[in-house]
Amino acid sequence: MAYNAANAVTFCQRQTGRYRDGECWTLMEDAVTSAGGRSSRGLTPNFSPHASFVWGTLVNTASLQAGDVLQFSGYSWTRTTVTDVTNADGSGSNDETFATETRGSPQHSAMVVRVLSPGVVEAIEQNVPPISGNVQTVTLVLRAPEPQVTVTRTPNGRGGETVTTVTITDTVRAAPRCYRPIGA
Repeated sequence: MAYNAANAVTFCQRQTGRYRDGECWTLMEDAVTSAGGRSSRGLTPNFSPHASFVWGTLVNTASLQAGDVLQFSGYSWTRTTVTDVTNADGSGSNDETFATETRGSPQHSAMVVRVLSPGVVEAIEQNVPPISGNVQTVTLVLRAPEPQVTVTRTPNGRGGETVTTVTITDTVRAAPRCYRPIGA
């Protein structure tokens, strides 16, 4: 039987908000096998609850598509946002914020729902805080894009302007292994 990626994604989406058994592996295993894919039990060497699961054929992040499975081990994605404001008189401010997402301590599995841009996906998963256990859809950066810079000029009404520069930089450590499930 051939693996049907659309059916696997639909299976996961029908579980959104539910607790199920709270294990990421169970959601992926049920989605993949119910859609005609091979079980990770047979594909993973030395299969155990703490194994780094194998879900099919390895693919790179540039080739991802809906229905592919992500296997995380020590992954982190940090988004740094720097906002520089310069007023016409030379005064200003600088603000820097950080937001970090982690997965896989030690292991975590999720499924690609859709690719938003190269290296950025919408994924469905369960057993990740802050909604530990529930099935949820999130956006994850798997491969850091070039920094994004936005400059806004706002007239101050006195012949000058305020220049606001926002720079967003993503950093990814320990990108997940990406698998394309194979038919049973």
